[in-house]
Amino acid sequence: MNQSKPSYSIPYPRLQVRRKILSFLARGLLKLLTRTKIEGLENIPTEGPVILAGNHAAYIEPILITVYSKRMVEPIGAGDLPFEGIIGTITSFYGFIRLNRGNLDRKGLYQALDVLKQDGVIGMFPEGGTWAPGKMQPQIGVALLSQRTGAKVVPIGFSGLQGSFQRVMQLKQPKLLMRVGKAIPALKPSDSVADKDQLMGYSRQVMDAVYELITEEEKNLIPDESRYSLSLHLEGEEIPDLSWGSAIAHFLHSPVLLDSLKINLKLPVGALYEQPGSINSHAVQSALATVQQYLQVNPAFFTYRFGLEEGSRVAEGIKVLQSLLKKANAAGKLVRITARSVVTYKDGRLETGEKHFVIDPVRQPV
Repeated sequence: MNQSKPSYSIPYPRLQVRRKILSFLARGLLKLLTRTKIEGLENIPTEGPVILAGNHAAYIEPILITVYSKRMVEPIGAGDLPFEGIIGTITSFYGFIRLNRGNLDRKGLYQALDVLKQDGVIGMFPEGGTWAPGKMQPQIGVALLSQRTGAKVVPIGFSGLQGSFQRVMQLKQPKLLMRVGKAIPALKPSDSVADKDQLMGYSRQVMDAVYELITEEEKNLIPDESRYSLSLHLEGEEIPDLSWGSAIAHFLHSPVLLDSLKINLKLPVGALYEQPGSINSHAVQSALATVQQYLQVNPAFFTYRFGLEEGSRVAEGIKVLQSLLKKANAAGKLVRITARSVVTYKDGRLETGEKHFVIDPVRQPV
């Protein structure tokens, strides 16, 4: 008996009634709660397959990209992390193509291809997340989808979005700008360039076009350079040669990643947040062990976000740090960890930060 292959087909357009209702309501709320300006909607082709590609710094860009286009947009979103609260309710009701980021997700890829082959419109964010807006390498998905379907890519630059969701919740009416650029012709196969290089080159071209559309004020919010370092002391004795130290410091200074683990995945990693006073050694060891266990399920969590080299050092550092804390606890030694960050911006601003962790040994009963 023949075994049928799994079907990844997806109708386009779909869920039209609920999506039109949500879009109507969203436009009304945006008009009431924000000062939103939209430019260049006429640059979105009225027919044929189209990919809308924008920068991503907050929760609101996916709303803008779907509700203001005159064509029905099928969004691509994170499938590796569940959404929480009202965001989770809205995204589930509206529907989107879930993509397991950092892993080979045939279902998400084929569903996106299927929409474009029906002359549909896809909305996506080639940087793949919000943990370091403007500093992340684009993923090759936008180029792959364009190459395989002949879809034009329309760059969209969003400005004023950082912290906008919080300002909306505080009724501060943030000023938002969505600027739509000219469509970029579809990527065509070439025998003269290695396929991966070709895909990455096109993805960079798209993101360059996106960032040409944001305001100078927005560009000044993008760090020009970020450096991280970590020091570790056992009862006043510094542990040298922490090859993984800067990677762990980067992780500890990444609230988006910590919140993804704690809030979205509901993992008990609270001991990895800076807090006043000392922390129980067992609590920190347990939090590190929890992250290790999650990496067995999703080994690409850090490498997708930090790149292969630094992401691998985070995983290594978690393992080594857990071992060091275990030995220090057995010896009854207090551990002090300081994670430092130095961030410079294009306008000359310099921001420094430190996170301090005092880790108490757990005294064994006599």
